[in-house]
Amino acid sequence: MRLTQIRIDGFKNLRDVVFTPDAGYNIISGENAQGKTNLLEALWMFTGCRSFRGTKERDYLSFSGESLTVSVKFHDGRREQELVCEMSPRSREKKITCNGVPIRQTSQLFEIYHCVAFTPEDIELITGSPDVRRSFVDLCFSQLHKRGVSSVRRYQLILSQRNAILKQHLPASQTDVILDIWDRQLAAVGTYIALRRQSYLCRLEETCRELYSRISSGAEEISAAYKSQVFGKRPEFSQDSLQEAEELYYKKLTDAREQDRELGFTTCGVHRDEIELQINGVSAREYGSQGQKKSLALALKLAQAQLYGVARRESPVILLDDVMGELDRSRQEVVYTIIRNMQVFLTTCHDEVLIPELSGHRVVLKQGHIIEGDFSGNPPNNGENGLSTDC
Repeated sequence: MRLTQIRIDGFKNLRDVVFTPDAGYNIISGENAQGKTNLLEALWMFTGCRSFRGTKERDYLSFSGESLTVSVKFHDGRREQELVCEMSPRSREKKITCNGVPIRQTSQLFEIYHCVAFTPEDIELITGSPDVRRSFVDLCFSQLHKRGVSSVRRYQLILSQRNAILKQHLPASQTDVILDIWDRQLAAVGTYIALRRQSYLCRLEETCRELYSRISSGAEEISAAYKSQVFGKRPEFSQDSLQEAEELYYKKLTDAREQDRELGFTTCGVHRDEIELQINGVSAREYGSQGQKKSLALALKLAQAQLYGVARRESPVILLDDVMGELDRSRQEVVYTIIRNMQVFLTTCHDEVLIPELSGHRVVLKQGHIIEGDFSGNPPNNGENGLSTDC
C-alpha cells in the first residue's frame, strides 16, 4: 500500500497542507510544535484505531473553530482509493467515507487502510502496564484477521455486562443464573482471543529475536512469551482442543464467581493476561537499560510491520515520529534494511542526523503550513526505494 495524495485542513494546527508523497521516503521536518506529529496523527486516523498520542476525537478540531477535512488517496495494489474524514465544530462527529461511501463501523477501516506507527512513547510497550502489551498484540493480530477487532470489542462488552451484574450484589442463586449466560459467551470469545494472541506471539518472537540481534550486533537475545491466566504460559491450541479449551475457560469463570461477587468485578480471563518480554533471560521491564528498552520497542514495531507484509503480501505505510534522530548510524542502517521497500513518513527536527539512505521527498512545516515541499501534484517517484504498484 502507498499513499499518492494527502490533503489536510483544520486538523489541529494544520492548514491547507497538500502534497504528493514519494513512494519511498517522506521526511517531515521543522522546529518543535509546528505540526509534524499532527500530520502523522492525521494519517493514522484512517486506521480506525485510537490516536497513538491518546488524543480524543473532539480535540482533532482546531481552537479557531473551523471544520476539519482530511483526505488521502492511496493505491492498495489493485486500484486507487480515497478516504475522506470530515468533522464540524457543531456536531464534533467524525464522518469517514471511502470512495464516497460512508464508513459505518471503524472496524471496516482495518480491511482498507494499513499503517504501523512508532513513536518515542512506544517504550511503554516495555515499561508500561500489561494492558499496553495486550492492546499491542490485539491490534497486531486484528490487522491480520478480520474477526479479530470485533472479537476484542465483543469481549469488552460482555465483560462490562458481567461486571455490572457483579456490582449489584444480588443473591448467589439469582446471580448464577444470569452469569451463566454471560460466562458461556465470555469463554468462547476469550478462548478465541487467547488462541490468536499465542499464535501471533510465536511468530512475533521469532521475527523480533532476529531484528533485535541485528540492532544489538548479536550481543543480546530476547524472548517474548504469552502468559495466559486461564491456559498458562505459552499455551498450545489445536482445532480439536478448542471446545475443551472453552470448557476450561468456562470452569475458571464459574470457580471464581464467589470471589468475583465479593470484589464486584471479573478476576479471571484474557483481560488479565501478560506478555512477558525478556533480554538475556531477565525481565526487560525490570532490569533492561533505557537503551535496551528503546531498542526492544523498536524491534517489536519493525517485527509487526514485517509480519504484516508477509501475511498480507503488501507493505503497510510506516509512520516514524521523531525516532530516527535518537538512533546512531548502525541502528538507523538496521531500520533502513527493514523499511527500504515500504513507504515511510518520518518526522525530524534535524535532517542532518539521518543517514544518506533515508533521503527522499522533504516537506517543511511552520506553524501548521507547508513552507517548502512538492506542490506539483505529479505522481510520486517510483524509484528503487519505493513500492511497485503491485505490492
